[in-house]
Amino acid sequence: MHKSIQLFATVAALGAAFSASAQKAGDVMLRAGYGTIAPNVTSGDMSAPSISGSKSDISSGSSLLGGVTYMVTDNMSVDLPLALPFKHKISGAGALVGTGDLGEVQALPITLFGQYRLLDASDALRPYAGLGLTYAYFFNESGSGALTAITNPGGGTPTKITVAGQWTYTVQFGASYAFDKQWFVDGFYSYTPLKTTTTLSTGQTQEITLNPSAFGLSLGYKF
Repeated sequence: MHKSIQLFATVAALGAAFSASAQKAGDVMLRAGYGTIAPNVTSGDMSAPSISGSKSDISSGSSLLGGVTYMVTDNMSVDLPLALPFKHKISGAGALVGTGDLGEVQALPITLFGQYRLLDASDALRPYAGLGLTYAYFFNESGSGALTAITNPGGGTPTKITVAGQWTYTVQFGASYAFDKQWFVDGFYSYTPLKTTTTLSTGQTQEITLNPSAFGLSLGYKF
């Protein structure tokens, strides 16, 4: 019985040591992991000349991600997420269902968050909420042969796609858990209201509401 009490006390002491100053003012935290951006798509009709009801859908994309967090106070932090580009497939919807992939685009949301972290600096578990300014950057757009057949039948020039970047905001909810004096795990969910315009080299345009959700899990190190 005495040994059991001693073991419990040792484990409790180690846990207290790990959580002591888990996330305090002045700390810098780096993390790396994996995440997914999942668009919640509402597509407008492609402008003329096109088949009435021609719409688009956008697939989810996953990538390596990470970030840097600076604790301004014990509860307030500034966070800059980092990531490799997210690749999304564009497919036909509405009157274009069944036409297959129409193209591809890479996305890289650039966000700076202000975060509020709950509980005390000495707690191992720190839930948080964040609000950030976001620029949604799209690049490396490409159109498929199916898109060219739809928008430029008989033409010898492949149809190209341009997706306009947009400023917006992002809301974020997450939590970090310090399992060591320096090491922690972090998970988050975020939502970004986002509407953009796709322009084709053949002249057609299309308004698309993306409103993506994002989620990810990372391993981090605190300095």
